[in-house]
Amino acid sequence: MVGHVTAEECETRHGALMEKLESIERRLFVDNGSLSVQTRLARHEMVIRAILWAVSALGGAAAALLVRAFGGLA
Repeated sequence: MVGHVTAEECETRHGALMEKLESIERRLFVDNGSLSVQTRLARHEMVIRAILWAVSALGGAAAALLVRAFGGLA
């Protein structure tokens, strides 16, 4: 048999749920003494973009040197 939930029990459960949600939100989106997950991801993305840019620039320079070095052979 299913029991009935009183308004007080519902309010108590709602309060506990809201506390957990606020805790999750603080960890994900708020920098409160330590970096949030969102901030960490943004920094990782910036580092990856910088590395990709550097690799692309070096690759382009290397390709230009190869073309210049072997271009006279044709």
